[in-house]
Amino acid sequence: MNTVNSPVKQPNVVVFFTDQQRWDTTGVHGNPLELTPNFDRMAQRGTHLYHTFSCQPVCGPARAVMQSGQYATTSGCFRNGIPLPPGTPTLAHYFNEAGYRTGYIGKWHLAPNNQPVTPEFRGGYQDWLASNVLEFTSRAYQTTMYDENCEAVRVTRAQSVCRRPSAGPASRVAGRFASLSAC
Repeated sequence: MNTVNSPVKQPNVVVFFTDQQRWDTTGVHGNPLELTPNFDRMAQRGTHLYHTFSCQPVCGPARAVMQSGQYATTSGCFRNGIPLPPGTPTLAHYFNEAGYRTGYIGKWHLAPNNQPVTPEFRGGYQDWLASNVLEFTSRAYQTTMYDENCEAVRVTRAQSVCRRPSAGPASRVAGRFASLSAC
């Protein structure tokens, strides 16, 4: 029971923005190959939206809609290559205001170029381990993302992040949110 003097424990929130998947790519949606056991388990134990749709079939605009809650024509991100304007309220801003620590890991696709994403284009996320366009920083089984200092972090396997020993907040975010371990 919560009282006035006891803090309310907020639930952990993990949001997955995936690209280029059919509705039946994951086990939770009917794929029998057991390719996504961790994702399936989280979806079964948490809140999962089975029927969601986007009016934006392209990556950047779809991500802008999901991050900002605005139509692509309102945010200005109506095709790939158009950044989300700095200062646009995103999921991160709302979670930050509610007292959460926010982190983003993976493909962003909402910054102005293919370079490491600078803080003003990170949508308000506090911790960062991402690449703006993974297609330009990755190849099979080897991905390069960038931490909050715009330093390269090489991911060589699904559960391994290789970085210099001076691991900072990005490695803590990776460990906390994605169960990644330092090499």
